[in-house]
Amino acid sequence: MFYLKIFIVLIYELLILLAIAFIAGFVFLIFFDRLENNILRFLHQFLIWIAWGFYFIYSWKRFGQTLPMRAWSLRLNFEHKSYKFLILRYIKVTFFWFFFPLNFLAIFFLKDRFLHDFRTKNLITVVQNKTLNK
Repeated sequence: MFYLKIFIVLIYELLILLAIAFIAGFVFLIFFDRLENNILRFLHQFLIWIAWGFYFIYSWKRFGQTLPMRAWSLRLNFEHKSYKFLILRYIKVTFFWFFFPLNFLAIFFLKDRFLHDFRTKNLITVVQNKTLNK
């Protein structure tokens, strides 16, 4: 059941990231009506990556979990909660999700963490009560 929850959370997370990408893309296209050259395309993609970073870092810092994790009663127990640590974790998450199948399968072997959390003490745990502690 734990692995099924993680898979559902990842699908839910994908939907939220698509919504954030649409909003960030819309804001970008208000200022630049066309993606005429490669620099603007790169800037557009970078803006979306930054918007996703704000979402993840804010969620991790404030709640210790993202919205899908809250819905499915999962929580990240962090080694540190400083902004420097969370920004570095986001960069690591981005790098390792380029290798999605390997990273996703790692949770079966590492039990409660993905590949980007291998050397840290970050664990994914099930929240016992449904109330959210701030």
